[in-house]
Amino acid sequence: MEIFPIQPVGISPLKLRESSAQPNVRMSELAPKATASKDQDVFEEALSVFASMTPRRLREIATESFQKDEIDEGTFRELSTELPLQAVDRNGNVADLSTLTDDTQFDYAEYYRTQQSLAEMIGDMDMADSYSKVLDFFSRTS
Repeated sequence: MEIFPIQPVGISPLKLRESSAQPNVRMSELAPKATASKDQDVFEEALSVFASMTPRRLREIATESFQKDEIDEGTFRELSTELPLQAVDRNGNVADLSTLTDDTQFDYAEYYRTQQSLAEMIGDMDMADSYSKVLDFFSRTS
C-alpha cells in the first residue's frame, strides 16, 4: 500500500522566502555576548560534583540527606532507585546503561537535566518537578 502526500513534494507553506538582501553586518555593530549570571555559574559548579559519581555514593548521600530531613521522600526515592537499562538523551539517541555497576562513574547531573527537559517537552510536569527537586538538591549539596 502506498501513501501519497497531500501536497506535491517540494512545496511547503513553511518554506522561508528571502524578501530582500540583508546588509553586511560588522562585528563592531553587534552587541557583546552577555556573560552568564553568577547564579548559573554556582549552579553549574554544584552540578559538577555529581557529574562523575558512582551509584553507590549517590545512594549514600541520598540516605544521609533523607535521614537529616534535607530531602523529601520523593527525592530520596528518585536518587536511590536504580537507573533504567536505557535512557534517551536530548537528541533522541538511546544510551545503553545496562553496563553501569555500583562502582561505575556516571554523570548524574546531565542525566537528571536531560530527563527534566524531556519530561517538560512531553508535558509530564509531575516528573519534571521530581527531577527539578533532584537538581535543586544537587545544587545545595556541593
